[in-house]
Amino acid sequence: MRATLATVLAGIFLLTFTACSTVPLANEIPESIANAKTAEDHQRIADYFAQKAASYEAEAILHGKMPLSYKAGHPRYPKFDYASMSAHCQEIQKQLNAAAQEAKALEQAHRDMGASLK
Repeated sequence: MRATLATVLAGIFLLTFTACSTVPLANEIPESIANAKTAEDHQRIADYFAQKAASYEAEAILHGKMPLSYKAGHPRYPKFDYASMSAHCQEIQKQLNAAAQEAKALEQAHRDMGASLK
């Protein structure tokens, strides 16, 4: 629980911090990547991917909690396949964690590109 809280708080901090910077919008990212020439350009792109990673991690945490809710079932809907719903949440959590790792890798790559230009 402590690690989960720390991850959520770190995500909130990162989202707040990057929201105050000039992080490109999602629809600007392809053009930003194609036209990145300066260390600052790469920093902005890295900040975008850091924000995405934090968002994916926060959503993965939520999906990690959902199977417990489905495991208990619901007396009003006894015929639903709660086991498959629980498995779905676990799979989504796994995919979101993988997406977060990919976003972190892209973040680091752009930080490295930016550092090479300084």
